Amino acid sequence: MVSSTASAPRPPGRPRSEAARRRILQAAHELLDRDGFAALTMEAIASKAKVSKATLYRWWSTKAAVVMDGFLAANEPRILFPDTGSVREDIRHQMHRVVELFASQTGRTIAALIAEGQTDPELAEAFRSRWLSIRRIEAKQVLERGIARGELRSDLDDLDVVLDALYGPIYCRLLVGHAPLDAEFVNRLADFVINGISAQPATAANLERSPNSE
Repeated sequence: MVSSTASAPRPPGRPRSEAARRRILQAAHELLDRDGFAALTMEAIASKAKVSKATLYRWWSTKAAVVMDGFLAANEPRILFPDTGSVREDIRHQMHRVVELFASQTGRTIAALIAEGQTDPELAEAFRSRWLSIRRIEAKQVLERGIARGELRSDLDDLDVVLDALYGPIYCRLLVGHAPLDAEFVNRLADFVINGISAQPATAANLERSPNSE
């Protein structure tokens, strides 16, 4: 007879599964930085994360998918958008964070991933869907807040073009290296684009730099 005070059966091992996922993502990111995408293997990820290949393939069907998820997990918190109440400052702050990220080893990794994606369709698709598309959705939400608050023109009907104007030059300087990718460039680029889509003409007040924008 089982005592009425006996504890209930333990739930399935979800915490252990989540811990394994975190180890896999960390391993994928560390190996990407160390070895590069081409040399990295699913076997190496599984070994470093101390999981079986079956566990790895249960959650990711391709190397590109797990590598990009590991890259995202490691870097997403560093480039989140703030909500300062000003679309100009939200965009500018986040662009500064992107440039700081690109100035690190991560920037070299991104450049390498973009380059390798030209001959690896799976990597190119993983980069677009897991990294670029998510960033663009977040940026569109910031622009939509600016439109709703009357900061930006209400007739903006193609936010993708706005995002290309804001971030395309950053990726261009990262990949081509023809000019500095620094705080001064970010400030001038952000002001140049946002002035063109603002509901009100630019003034000295709305161009004033915030303490954290340099």
